[in-house]
Amino acid sequence: MEKKALDRRNFLGNIMKAGALLPLAGTPVLSAVASPVISGSSYPASAVPDRIILNITKDPSTMAAITWRSNVAAASYVEYAKADARPDFATKATRVAAATATLQQDNYHSLTLTGLQPDTLYTYRAGNENGWSEWLQFRTAAATGKLSFIYLGDAQVGIRPFWSRVIRKAYAQLPDAQLIIHVGDLVNRANNDDEWGQWFEAGGYIHGSVPSLVTPGNHEYTHEDGLPHLSVHWKKQFTLPGNGTGLDDLEGSVFYADVQGVRFISLNSMMMEEATSEAQLRAQQQWLENTLSSNPHKWTVVTMHHPVFSTKKGRVNEKVQTWFKPLFDKYKVDIVLQGHDHAYGRGMRQIAPYGTAYVVSVSGSKMYEYEKMEWADIVTGHLQMYHLVTIDNNRLDFKSYLATGELFDAFLLEKRAGKINKFKENRPS
Repeated sequence: MEKKALDRRNFLGNIMKAGALLPLAGTPVLSAVASPVISGSSYPASAVPDRIILNITKDPSTMAAITWRSNVAAASYVEYAKADARPDFATKATRVAAATATLQQDNYHSLTLTGLQPDTLYTYRAGNENGWSEWLQFRTAAATGKLSFIYLGDAQVGIRPFWSRVIRKAYAQLPDAQLIIHVGDLVNRANNDDEWGQWFEAGGYIHGSVPSLVTPGNHEYTHEDGLPHLSVHWKKQFTLPGNGTGLDDLEGSVFYADVQGVRFISLNSMMMEEATSEAQLRAQQQWLENTLSSNPHKWTVVTMHHPVFSTKKGRVNEKVQTWFKPLFDKYKVDIVLQGHDHAYGRGMRQIAPYGTAYVVSVSGSKMYEYEKMEWADIVTGHLQMYHLVTIDNNRLDFKSYLATGELFDAFLLEKRAGKINKFKENRPS
């Protein structure tokens, strides 16, 4: 296992040295990026905060994690209050100091608000006297009740020109979503600051208004020395739950969040497929088993980048299948949301033991070819898509939309006591 992984990492390192790039569409090509931050003049930081993002927390009914960027090294803050239609709410705002970390000439600020009230609308701004953001609003999750969220596949390529319309259309259709799931490959080149600038510009205030659950893909990694290294931007610009394995290599990518009776689990499939040791494989697997076995909630949603089942023959992720799928089966995970294949596929009824629904999707402009697969009820491609999911008591309602807003596909999962979920097709006629 270790020799095979090392051979792959050495090959990736050689690709990087040759300066290989991924195309917009067509045959998949392995990508690698030099480790230094690739800076550009397109998105320079200023005294006014930008790249503001509301991150998922382990309990978004009482907590909110906020991250932003500026070129100011001075102490920075978040001021927040319960939202009020009267503008004098600002005089009642509470000020909380942020931590600051530096990446080249830029400063990334982060903090986590605690002690918030469930199902409550808050307003906040970030910055300091050198420059403040606008006031943004978010609603904390309720303790229980109906939950809705947005699921987006790989953005990766054509982020500003093409992906922007997808996230904006999804948000326009479901503005009260409790979270947005991004399943990896948010950008194409892990340390390219301009691509991260595009990602934040495309989402705009949406990033600061709805908690994001982000999971890294292979394009959030570099291989300059033949080993996988997470983007230098990742931990600076995302403040994610710290309830993972305890390993530095998996911090900020393996975690869970409990939201209104649903446990959401983020897994790092990249560090399974390219694990540097068997101990690393076992650490994530054992953490997953502990997290599933201790889950007090009715529903379980897993998100990761590399799919258990792919949309084209030959794209096999052996370690994900070997180390994760048996636990999905054992603990009856309800649905697994994935990316990586740049096509759309979903299935449940063809997969023994027929208990977990699997979905693969893409939201950006980079597309791969696809073919009919034994596991899938549907496989299609060359379509930018977004997905709106609602969980209400014993029912999960999954709807897939095209970037232009038309309903493309839909299905229902229904909980049944002592049995696997009942699957119902709900496609538009």
